[in-house]
Amino acid sequence: MRSENKPEEIFELTTVVENCFKQEFLDDILLLEKKCFPLEMQYERNVAIEYYKGALKNSDNINVFLKEGAETIGYVLAVFHDNGFDEIHEYDKEFKKQKDFFYIETIQVLPEKGGRGGAKKLLMAACKEAQKRGINKFSIHARKTNGLSETVKKLFEGKTITVREIESWNPANGEPYEYIEWRC
Repeated sequence: MRSENKPEEIFELTTVVENCFKQEFLDDILLLEKKCFPLEMQYERNVAIEYYKGALKNSDNINVFLKEGAETIGYVLAVFHDNGFDEIHEYDKEFKKQKDFFYIETIQVLPEKGGRGGAKKLLMAACKEAQKRGINKFSIHARKTNGLSETVKKLFEGKTITVREIESWNPANGEPYEYIEWRC
């Protein structure tokens, strides 16, 4: 008797905003980082644990998880734009301090779950949460090689403030990036 291959059940994508530390959130983020980024773009494990633990505990941050059923398949972290200014300015001399902006520190969607609007859902949920806090402007250094920069520009078409190309973004081993600012 031949076994039938059942198609994988696909659930609706939903977003959940969480601004507290729970070990399960940290575990999900660490797994996503490992699966979403090349090894050379990942934090060392101990650094990642401390960084994301702090990000989850900081109530000023916006942490949005993308869910497919009960499974976490994506994550976005938005921080106040100026929080990482010194570090980012080291790599991007045109990066300016901005009041009333959030900066997308990281956005991750499992590659095998891509193409279903997950990045869009994460960004829109981050915008909605920021608007609740009285802020409607964002910035990001977006990868070009995975299409993120095009996704952001298309999603916020007519609402972009600034777009500029960065030929070689050092924190990403010289990959081409775009710096994008927009209004929600």
